[in-house]
Amino acid sequence: MKVTKIKWMVIIISGIGMLLSTLDTGIINVALPFLEGKFHASTSLTALSVIGYTMSLAIFILPFGYLSDRNGKLKVSFVGLTIFGLGSVLCGAANSITALIIFRVLQGIGAAALQATSAALITTLMDKKYIPSALGIFGIMIGLGPVLGPSIGGLLLAFNLWRLIFWINVPFAIVGLICNYMLLRQISENKKNDPFDFLGNLINTLLVISLLSGFSLLSNQHHLVLGIILIVIGIIFAIIFYLVEKKQKSPLINFKTLNEQPRSWLYLGQTIVFGFASAMIFLLPPFIFEKLMGLNIGITGLLVLGAPVGLVIFSRISGKLNDGHKNSVFSLLGLGVIAFSLLGLAFSSQQAPAILITFFLFIYGIGGGFFQPANIAAIMQIGNNKNQSSLGALQRMVQNIAIASGTAIGSTIINLLSQKMVIGIRISWIITLFFVLIIVCLSRIFNRKEQII
Repeated sequence: MKVTKIKWMVIIISGIGMLLSTLDTGIINVALPFLEGKFHASTSLTALSVIGYTMSLAIFILPFGYLSDRNGKLKVSFVGLTIFGLGSVLCGAANSITALIIFRVLQGIGAAALQATSAALITTLMDKKYIPSALGIFGIMIGLGPVLGPSIGGLLLAFNLWRLIFWINVPFAIVGLICNYMLLRQISENKKNDPFDFLGNLINTLLVISLLSGFSLLSNQHHLVLGIILIVIGIIFAIIFYLVEKKQKSPLINFKTLNEQPRSWLYLGQTIVFGFASAMIFLLPPFIFEKLMGLNIGITGLLVLGAPVGLVIFSRISGKLNDGHKNSVFSLLGLGVIAFSLLGLAFSSQQAPAILITFFLFIYGIGGGFFQPANIAAIMQIGNNKNQSSLGALQRMVQNIAIASGTAIGSTIINLLSQKMVIGIRISWIITLFFVLIIVCLSRIFNRKEQII
């Protein structure tokens, strides 16, 4: 098979995998009130269709990364597309809220396999000269998912076609499966017969459940204390996970490799900050446009497109400009642009024109477009071909948890200051700006130390 054909097949598989898995994180959110009435279920029970998907994705992503490094990335991505496609069919056919929740968990398991392998497929199966450009396209897919989800979901609900919210995934999954099958027949991947890390997987599961449950409870004033306790428990499990995995012969995450390259922790820190900031970027603008400026939901939907449009355009541009040796430079440049956009958002007055807010959102998207592909590439370069899926899974896991934390903290601040929403939104922007400036300063200090050495 020709190199260019392999290139485009890999891009299709990884792109579809990331698009579908991120699309379905948000596509059901707009449908929750409809599904609540459709199945005559409570709000809290209906919300489990979202929580179940997010939880299963986060729990299974590291194990799938571990398995794909040992059994082949194409095999695991094929399994992921199959499970996700089957889960989508079953979700669309569900006739009760209980069935929908179960099938959403199944979807989340498939999504975990897709997110664990997507970046690794690019970095291990493609010619090195194509990787930066491919990661640029990959960044576009990550940016499109959260935007298209609510948009497509809202459109389908307007025509009372709620089942298509799930069935729309099926044609894309089939295309991905066809490409995946063709590559499986042409490419032979190395295999390892290492034993599965059951202890690490158990601790990881407890860690994820504690953290995500805690974050989900933060915005509820009645359960705020319980939420904080669960987050603290999750952090304790994270410390235990690190200590246990360092001693394992075949760990889910090889912390020895990460410790040998201190820069890897800096890259992961950047990932966490970007995930936190992205959560705020998607959470706060609708409050600004609808609650503070009194704009209708249709106009708001257009104005919030600033960030994803910037991200999509400049992910592609940065992918073409970066030859694979400018990851640190592009990451720092992207974070600097993001800091500028957050500064503008934090100090824009309530009387500022709506288009100015959209402008700063677009600037944020530019920063994200430069940052995200470079950050992913930098993390994937930490190891070798034997642990690419594990690294990719770790990157996606920490970013997903960071997004959950950003959403929870932003929602909590808005709820606590609901009578002073302008102040609450400004505090949220300033907190986010503070985190970004801290990681920018740490990155600059680290770069200077390396130059001196």
